Amino acid sequence: MITDKRFSLMMFFQRAVFALAALYMAAGEALHINAFIQNAIDIGLPYARVICTAAVALTFVCSLLILAGLFFRAACGAMVFVTLFTGFFFFAGAVNKVNVVGVMLALSVLAAMITGGEGKISAAYHLAKKRRQNNKRITFR
Repeated sequence: MITDKRFSLMMFFQRAVFALAALYMAAGEALHINAFIQNAIDIGLPYARVICTAAVALTFVCSLLILAGLFFRAACGAMVFVTLFTGFFFFAGAVNKVNVVGVMLALSVLAAMITGGEGKISAAYHLAKKRRQNNKRITFR
């Protein structure tokens, strides 16, 4: 039987591994943003400069939010959108097993994180706990 503490630790580990992988990907895209944009232009993406820059920024910000456990489900939902968009648009012409499996694995991890929540080892849990402590009802006797 998995204890609550062990389950929260596993959820944190899942969040951390996924967020660090996404941060690594976003950093690589940010360092080579011109090549990323040129690839999108070559594919025929309209407004490639704006969309690619927004995708990199959204991936970076959402990865940090997922790692911290803040606005968790919204950040995971945004990452699902970015994953589906990039998977559909960038791999549309070059469908192979690696691309398809990579997108499906990312979506499965995101789905598991959305349904599981952020867990007790997160900033949102500690902020909610502090808010509950500060909002205790005052009773008059």
